[in-house]
Amino acid sequence: MKIAGIIAEYNPFHNGHALHVEKARQLTGCDRVVACMSGHFTQRGESAVFSKWDRARMALACGVDAVFELPALFAVRTADAFARGGVAILDGLGADALCFGSETDDMPLLQKLASLRTEEPQALSRRIREKLDEGKAHARARGEAIGELLNMPAERMNRPNLALAVEYLRAIAQRGSDMVPVAVKRVGDYHDPALGHIASATAIRAAFARGEAERALMAMPEAARPWAVPQAMHGMDDMLLYRLRGMDLQALAALPDVGEGLENRLYKCCREAPGRDALLEALKCKRYTRARLSRMLTQALIGMDEDLIRAVPAPRCARLIGMRRDAEGLLKALKKRSSLPIVSRGAALAGDPCFELECRATDIWSLLHDAPELRAAGREYREKFVVVD
Repeated sequence: MKIAGIIAEYNPFHNGHALHVEKARQLTGCDRVVACMSGHFTQRGESAVFSKWDRARMALACGVDAVFELPALFAVRTADAFARGGVAILDGLGADALCFGSETDDMPLLQKLASLRTEEPQALSRRIREKLDEGKAHARARGEAIGELLNMPAERMNRPNLALAVEYLRAIAQRGSDMVPVAVKRVGDYHDPALGHIASATAIRAAFARGEAERALMAMPEAARPWAVPQAMHGMDDMLLYRLRGMDLQALAALPDVGEGLENRLYKCCREAPGRDALLEALKCKRYTRARLSRMLTQALIGMDEDLIRAVPAPRCARLIGMRRDAEGLLKALKKRSSLPIVSRGAALAGDPCFELECRATDIWSLLHDAPELRAAGREYREKFVVVD
């Protein structure tokens, strides 16, 4: 059995994702597609619009055969950590190929960028430092410097999916994995606000937030729509400010995305800002992107720090969130080839520090809702394994 893996957020699952799954089958010739999906907070530090169980149902109804979890400890991190976590799980499961979206499917270029990221020439390092000294964020400084080196537009180097693609290639190489990387050229722009049959997840979430559910649903496969039921959600302002104001400088400095004295600025600004958006505006500058700052705030909110990252450098198991009813043969094949324990019950992970972080993240996400039935704690233990026909 040939298995293709996909690393995704599916926030929410849309027509572009369905096309990606279809392309994964075509390009790899696989028998089954397995997704490694993040939970209730994304790589950019945002809360997911639907629960991970409903997002798994969407994916399974639209062509994915099984959905495993990318734990928050790796999902709410920088691109390299996000990629390492996802690759470790899929490689541990024994996937034959990793199929990812990118603004370019030029594999030689992606491999070249990965090698430059791993073994950085001194001239490139020097040029990046010069641009950092100009006050530019690291991603932009690096993108511009590489663009100059390769005589390519800097904008082409600073695309979000391309950055992840490069990190996937690096993670595969670092593990010595036999997974074959396969790039699918992305249709449309990552942040394109326009709605249509193919639309960005950003545009779809914005439409749901505006109350335009019917327009948002048109950009999602019909099979995914039964689980795309909008629920009233509010911001994390009070919980976040309470958490931050209770942390001292040492605790703030231990947050994964804090560095270069940023904890001092965070300590001051969190005591003055009335909410999360205002805090992000106060913290934002040329050196720190909004995405990094947003992720940093979510790390603080859910209780992620450097000690936990050091204690759990790689996923210890593959948590199965759900699968298609007709994919039982897949589970048997995975159990035979997997080097990671496959777990489907939350109770089996009790006491694991990575799972404890997941429980906190889910309990906090639950409190962002107004519906009483969604606000109870302990959902990671209560929620049943998802099966879709």
